[in-house]
Amino acid sequence: MSEDKERLYFIVKSWLMGQISAVIFLGSVLILGVINFIQSVIIGFIAYTSSLIILRFFDKQINLVVKKILNFLDRHKKIKEFILKHF
Repeated sequence: MSEDKERLYFIVKSWLMGQISAVIFLGSVLILGVINFIQSVIIGFIAYTSSLIILRFFDKQINLVVKKILNFLDRHKKIKEFILKHF
């Protein structure tokens, strides 16, 4: 993998992990109503682990998306530099 591809792969995967974890965490809070510190730590751990497992199943699709994004960004150098430098 080239350096740009690795960096963009990390950015995309981190963003997806955050979104998946947020949905799991907020869904569980909506179901439980009120949570305390211990429950939030347990739910956070479950959300993090679940997001890792889910993303592992979709690793090939993430690589395809990263390739498509890089192909698009190759035509737009300023945007590519901005994204890879600031994220």
